[in-house]
Amino acid sequence: MLLLAVESVLSLALLMLVGWLCYPLSWFGEEGTTFLTKFTVRICIPCYMTYTVYTTSESPQALLELFKSLPIPIGYMLVSLGCALVLTRLLRVQAGRRGTFINACTFSNCVIMGFPVVEALFGAQMLPQAMIYYMANTILFWSVGVYYLRQDSGQGAALFSLEGLKKIFSPAIIMFLLGCVLVLLDLEIPDFLFSPLEMLSKASTPLAMVFIGGVIRSTNFRQAGVSRDLAAILGSRFLLSPVLMGVICLLLPIPAAHKQVFFVFSTMPAMTQLGIMAKESGSDYKFASASVGITSLLSMVSIPFYMWLMQATGLFS
Repeated sequence: MLLLAVESVLSLALLMLVGWLCYPLSWFGEEGTTFLTKFTVRICIPCYMTYTVYTTSESPQALLELFKSLPIPIGYMLVSLGCALVLTRLLRVQAGRRGTFINACTFSNCVIMGFPVVEALFGAQMLPQAMIYYMANTILFWSVGVYYLRQDSGQGAALFSLEGLKKIFSPAIIMFLLGCVLVLLDLEIPDFLFSPLEMLSKASTPLAMVFIGGVIRSTNFRQAGVSRDLAAILGSRFLLSPVLMGVICLLLPIPAAHKQVFFVFSTMPAMTQLGIMAKESGSDYKFASASVGITSLLSMVSIPFYMWLMQATGLFS
């Protein structure tokens, strides 16, 4: 598993290098990364969701069985959120970046990093378990996470709002639910629809990695005010989060496949949407961009390490 993890990470890193090299070019730059993120998140990833559920679900009963594990990632993220709130007070994180700090400590990059890594390490048959984690991540980010981001600018916003509800039902979630309906009703997708669905879904990983490379290249780490706050985020993402998820998985009687996928997702970097939402909400978006960029870089090391740890210790096997 370790060799596979290293090879998978190197493959993803090479795709990120493409984005890093292309970013300074006149035809790419900020406009190019904006296009990539919108096309990937709004077109490719939703197709990826439907395609994966449709092609990997063994039966309607097996699909329904997956949803029984949804409370596990939700509970884990709520505990992580509590830990982030405690750290915010202990470290006296400065006003204006507290929401960014809390979100960076709590929510993982499921779509752009998580899915490609899980598929590369465990195969496409593990992606339905990954989507359960993604659902929990999405629901809590667009409700609780955005609420704390808006607190940074003093915006009065309800914890659960109509706007937040609309964000939860993103194109990716809608297409995931569509895939579930197709499986549950045992409906077949016609070939003329399945073919473009498959092609667009397979484009999601390379486009997402190129986008991440551009984000890293565009991040000005010096202006972001790298400090103990960022060090605490790194400790939370790559130490506290895996330990917390590891304990939960060891204590609960769930299938080993679920444990492995949930654990891998807990080691992912901060989600890329954080930078966009921090800017829109009036939080410290430079600090958010630095958090996304640095955690994405360090994940190239942390992912193989945790794969080695699982292999060496027989964890979750």
